[in-house]
Amino acid sequence: MGFDDLTTPAGRASRIPGGSALYFTLAAAPYCQVRPVAALGEDGDLLAELLQQPGVDPSGLARRPGPSYRWQAVHAADEAVPLQEEQTFGVYTGWRPLVPGGAQGSQLLFLGSMLPLAQLQVLGQCRRAELIGLDTMRDFISSDRDRVAQLLRATDVLFANRAELEQLWPHPGGAERAASELLGRGRLRAVVLKLGEAGAVLLTRSGTRHFPADPVERVVDPTGAGDSLAGGMMGRLAQLRRVDDEALELALPAGLAAAARVISAFGVRGLLERQ
Repeated sequence: MGFDDLTTPAGRASRIPGGSALYFTLAAAPYCQVRPVAALGEDGDLLAELLQQPGVDPSGLARRPGPSYRWQAVHAADEAVPLQEEQTFGVYTGWRPLVPGGAQGSQLLFLGSMLPLAQLQVLGQCRRAELIGLDTMRDFISSDRDRVAQLLRATDVLFANRAELEQLWPHPGGAERAASELLGRGRLRAVVLKLGEAGAVLLTRSGTRHFPADPVERVVDPTGAGDSLAGGMMGRLAQLRRVDDEALELALPAGLAAAARVISAFGVRGLLERQ
């Protein structure tokens, strides 16, 4: 959780609330109880206020001295990957996540995009999860590849775009072939390939299925679309109380609906307006 400075073809927005944990939580909360684990700085009051929502347990939020995480990005039209991006870790530097006792027994666990060491620390505290979802960033794939590989072996569902998959597992046949080869390695049994305006592809051991994106009148800000997709999908899985391949297919449209809402405005406004 932190603050974003964004430039898109629709305009500019400075210091708006963002971060993987915030997008995911707000997208999942309409379906189930969500227990985010994240660090907030001394400037994080607004971030904490945004999580005062029905279905959100804020006990895993840690307030630390110093500034909150900051992300800066420049997006081009019709491009899933930012033209420029820069992150300042702030209070996440040296942070060790502590999962509250009540959350350690959660059936579903999503390891949002953060330092792979922190993801592993969360994973070690949530050993009873029936389904583990993983997101990562190209920066971490290149800078901490061994830990990302360790996480991948312990994950059930990987959420990734083409650029991340091609960096994670280069394949001359492209991202879908890379995803197919990854299935079955360790626990991995599903890959959600995020395709932006083209929707998403769900690859499982039982087959491949394409899901179209929900229509959007105007794309304002693509930030957080992937985290919202994961939040909507995993929230719906929790509501279904199932984690089989058919349940994954039933849940993915909820994720695409959340992604469509979030890209219609800067930041998390599109998620808040529907609650």
